[in-house]
Amino acid sequence: METKTYKQYGIFSVILLLPLMLIFIGVLIKSGFSTDPITIVVLFVIVTFLFCLLIFYQLTIKISNDSISFSLGIGLVGKTYKFSDIKSCKAVTNSALNGIGIRMLSNGWLYNVTGLKAVELQFKNRKSVVRIGTDKPEEISNFINSKINQELIATNDSGLKKRMFNPMWIIVIILFLLPVTLLISSRQETSINTNHNGLIIDGTYGLTISFSDMTQVDTVSSLPQISIRTNGYALGKTKIGNFRLADGQDVKLYVKNGFPPYILIHSRDNKPIYINFEDSKRTIDLYNDLLKNKK
Repeated sequence: METKTYKQYGIFSVILLLPLMLIFIGVLIKSGFSTDPITIVVLFVIVTFLFCLLIFYQLTIKISNDSISFSLGIGLVGKTYKFSDIKSCKAVTNSALNGIGIRMLSNGWLYNVTGLKAVELQFKNRKSVVRIGTDKPEEISNFINSKINQELIATNDSGLKKRMFNPMWIIVIILFLLPVTLLISSRQETSINTNHNGLIIDGTYGLTISFSDMTQVDTVSSLPQISIRTNGYALGKTKIGNFRLADGQDVKLYVKNGFPPYILIHSRDNKPIYINFEDSKRTIDLYNDLLKNKK
């Protein structure tokens, strides 16, 4: 038998949550993705709004030959009930106080994304009921009752089949791990070393400069004013890659801002390069190494 599908869209949830999420995204972009506590809180709020949107933008009911199932949003929340365990189904109207979402009622649970209409499932072996929001409660309840009365289903079938695992949970895990990952990555320093030929900077924005190509190596106590990031990575105090200064000059940065001194390298074939480490002693050691080997 072909499965019947009924969808209900959570228009109210989208209208409420989407603008709020966009506002907080704007705040996050304006803050420059720093690692201060307020930015981390804003990031978690955005993730929470996105998580709620993924759940409550729609509710889908599917009725097969032997069961009824429902899922919220992309399928993060959902359950399946065998007809053999359902005593009856009826159309109901929820109280406005119950609202939308996943709610505990006095006699069971409500799953709803919009409106007040729902179907109520009553079970043979338990007193609690389940209400599922829908725009077509009469049609669905009549169809379910007809399926219950059509045939007996083997008594050893499971009365309630829960979705123990859904691959979409991976999305949720990634979303909640994102702030932690960004915070950890902002604390990591670029691998910068020298060998007998020159300076080696590893990573996506890495490069190699021979000592013979270096025309000038100095230290400065502060970074010049940075205008924009042209092709690089900036999170909190970490800045790696290509940037443009306020005076229009293009430079390469491999720095932790706020930990002077900074090494400034001019070379024949590259933009000016600024380098430092969070440990100022490492910065000075690298500077002395460059001076010793530069021809």
